[in-house]
Amino acid sequence: MVAVGGLPFTVGAAERVAVIGPNGSGKSTLLRAILGLVRPDAGEVRVFGRDPARDFDAIRPRLGAVLQDVDAQLLAPTVREDLAFGLDPRNLSRSEIARRVESAALAFGLVALLDKVPHYLSGGEKRKVALAGALVTEPDLLVLDEPFAGLDPRSRAELMAMLREAHSRRGMAVLLTTHEVEELTGLVDAVYVLSQESVLRVRDTPEAVFQMPDLLAEANVPVPPMARLLGTLRAKGIQLDPSVSDAGELAVVLAARLQAGGALEVEHGETRARSAR
Repeated sequence: MVAVGGLPFTVGAAERVAVIGPNGSGKSTLLRAILGLVRPDAGEVRVFGRDPARDFDAIRPRLGAVLQDVDAQLLAPTVREDLAFGLDPRNLSRSEIARRVESAALAFGLVALLDKVPHYLSGGEKRKVALAGALVTEPDLLVLDEPFAGLDPRSRAELMAMLREAHSRRGMAVLLTTHEVEELTGLVDAVYVLSQESVLRVRDTPEAVFQMPDLLAEANVPVPPMARLLGTLRAKGIQLDPSVSDAGELAVVLAARLQAGGALEVEHGETRARSAR
């Protein structure tokens, strides 16, 4: 049994929220309770104002989910049929179902895979199919459990871009858990940190959370490399926007600062800023 305590847990309309923390802290259990897959022994869970375990059929049309084991979600003989699976109970016409499937396949780069067997796809392709299947129903809340697990950098970047585009287009709420914390800047609006003892310790922006190294260490969560670098630069007097998320963007920002009349010095392996005037 996992008992999640601490801060109240909320996700607002169109908000993107991540939960980070060590293995065994209760992240997946929290998501399963929100999806109505487990019923809490104490406390309460409300999704769209309803108990998801008791009223799942009422909220199901508004939910989309991709769980860790995507193979368990790919149930149909072909990708085309899998994408249509969640649309069948909605009393849509065959032409509307076909339109939505084609649209989702085009948006996620799956057109060439529509007649393929899902279980023979690569890990990245399977996650794309699962995500497209979750979004084809046009949910108000998308729940993702470790969506980047096992993906190579290219597939991870593609999946992140798809999530951003889908959120921008649909305006849905997104709730996800992940160990890939370096991906959260620019992807979510708020982060909850869950401790090893299953206590929700803090809720803040990714940039603010990544400036709490002691809290992250307590939760067994590594500080992302870019956040460490920005912290080092701040300690040396170089103040940069904490939303800078990758090395290329950092290089552009530093180059622009130099062109504007500043200068950077590297002395004994340390970087310092000074005015060129």
